[in-house]
Amino acid sequence: MQYNWNKNFSSQEQITIKIVDIDQKISENSKALVEAQIVKLRSTFPRSNSLIEQIGKNVYKTKLEDSINWHQKKLKELFLKRRELEINLEKLKGIFWLNQIKRLLKIILIGFFIVLSLFIFLSSFMIIIYLLPFIILIFLGYFISTKRY
Repeated sequence: MQYNWNKNFSSQEQITIKIVDIDQKISENSKALVEAQIVKLRSTFPRSNSLIEQIGKNVYKTKLEDSINWHQKKLKELFLKRRELEINLEKLKGIFWLNQIKRLLKIILIGFFIVLSLFIFLSSFMIIIYLLPFIILIFLGYFISTKRY
């Protein structure tokens, strides 16, 4: 049994081309989504309050919401497809498990820093609460010493 390197290389090339194409589609959809959200933001502040414009605004607003939801759904699908293609490419290159371990370590490290920062925040908050009588005593001593009779 022989292994065909050309087939493997061409499939890697095809997957890379698909990933680049999906990146381009993600960029286009992101731009369209930002434009739709800008239009939504501008339409929330009307210039006049006539009845006809209010009715038009309500119809326009529902279509705009539908457009934004469609773009968000499309972006989510594109990101999922891109992720699947990246996983397939990593498997073809033989670096899938190495990258999985890196991702796991990154998540563990981020979790550790979040727990550490919460611990530091709560510890400092408790220290301030315990030192509050001494801080008040220092301020009272300062105000009494600076008060002139």
